[in-house]
This record gives sequence, structure tokens and C-alpha cells, in this order.
Amino acid sequence: MDYFRGKCVLLTGASSGIGLAAAKLLRQEGAHLILLARDEERLAKAAATVGAIPAPGAELHTLSLDLRDRQAVQAATDRLPTRRPVDILINNAGYARPGYFEELPLEIFDEMMNTNYMGAVNLTKALLPEMMKRGGGHVTFVSSLVGLMGVFGYTAYAPSKFALRGFAESLRLEMKPHGILVSICYPADTDTPGYANENRTKPPETRAIEGNVKMMSPEAAARKLLDGMAAGKFHILCSGSSWFAEYMYRLFPWMVRSMFDGSVSKASRTRPPTASA
Repeated sequence: MDYFRGKCVLLTGASSGIGLAAAKLLRQEGAHLILLARDEERLAKAAATVGAIPAPGAELHTLSLDLRDRQAVQAATDRLPTRRPVDILINNAGYARPGYFEELPLEIFDEMMNTNYMGAVNLTKALLPEMMKRGGGHVTFVSSLVGLMGVFGYTAYAPSKFALRGFAESLRLEMKPHGILVSICYPADTDTPGYANENRTKPPETRAIEGNVKMMSPEAAARKLLDGMAAGKFHILCSGSSWFAEYMYRLFPWMVRSMFDGSVSKASRTRPPTASA
């Protein structure tokens, strides 16, 4: 699509999952890319994969950076590996650590907010002034379906994604007079390395709520993300099941909660008692 062609896109969380899938699609569409991730080795492998896609004239750069480090983010964005100004920022970096609230260390709550929320705030804060000066740009946040509704097992993760929603909604209003678009995307369960890692600590009650919902591929989620951005959408849902879940929870929250309660009740019957029980 022409929306991304020739534009400079900075994409975080680009070394795997939805981020890597989006990077491949953006490369095919002729975007100039700055791929950002924390793990330098994984980022280099991702860049090699993306760079193998033919894209005459399109630049490809990498930036290994910890988005939680505010000073490092500002320093890095002051010296980006391209002379092109960033036209589009896609804040995709983040991860989940599910578990029972009473068993999760408080440090996990700090980590979720610092990585999933403040990391996006730090980078957006650093790049927006240049966009505002030019009078245009597009900032996107990748949240999650649990950024719309709380789910058992995600007491640390869901608040960080809820925070992204509040930030995006407020920022959209502030940036509209400057000609800067803001979008937020809510992918449901996606078959990524991050999701596989979540399953290591996911409570059975969480699995029961998820039921037999079909997972999306990273490619399908990335396609929905980019199509929504190109269409100028603020609120981007990635699948029919995501749309239905959001619709039902918005109009009939009591019904959705009742369904969740039933799933939790059944799964909890097999949960072993905690040490303090």
C-alpha cells in the first residue's frame, strides 16, 4: 500500500512476533525502517531476515535500546542511524507475565508498567517534538485485548495495557491540531514466542477463559495493524473474535463477566491449595 512507501518507520519490539512480521510487510511496501529491540543478537538476526526482502532504495537500520532508560532513549533519538525524520512510530515492544496475584512479586508490576507503558511514553516523548515541528506524523501503540477488559491472571499485565489506551486516547486529542494521527491496536492471542513464554506461568483459570479461541498468526495481526493505520483508524481490532469480545464487553459487561466467572469456577476446582490456605 502507498501509505508507508517512502516513509521512515521506527518499529519497536521488532526482533520477533508481530513486530518482525510487521517489519517484513513494511519492507515489502517500500518503507524506510529503523528496527528497535533490546536484544542486539536477536535484532541482528531479524534485520538479516527483513533485509533479504528486495526493496530497492529502502533504508534498513537497527537500534538496540532499553526503552525503560529515559536518558538512553533521548540520547539515541538525538542521533538516529538515518538522516530521515521519523514519519511513523509503532510502539510494539512489551511482554506479559501472567500468574496469581498473591504469588507475583511486586517487582513484576514495576516491570510491566516500565516496559509496556513507560517505554512507549519515553520514546513517544522523544520523537513527537520533531513531528509537531513538521506538522505531521503517525504514532501507534500495540495494546492487547486485555487492555480493554481485565482477565484472571493478568493483574500485572492488563493495567499496563489499559494505561496505553488512556494515553493514546488523550494523545489523539492533543495531536489532532498538529496533523499527527494516533492509533491503538488490540491484538488477541497471537502465536508468538512471547505467547509461548506466557504459557509457562499461565494459571489454569486463565486458560479456561481463553477456551478454544483460535490464535492469530503474527502475519495476520501485523496485516490488520498496518491496514488499520493506513485507513487512519484510531481503534484497531485484529479479528472477528476480538471485535465480538470488545462489542459484548462494551454493551453487556455483566454477561461477559458471568461467562468469565463460570470458567474460573470450573478451573478453580482443580487448583491445588496455596501454602497459606
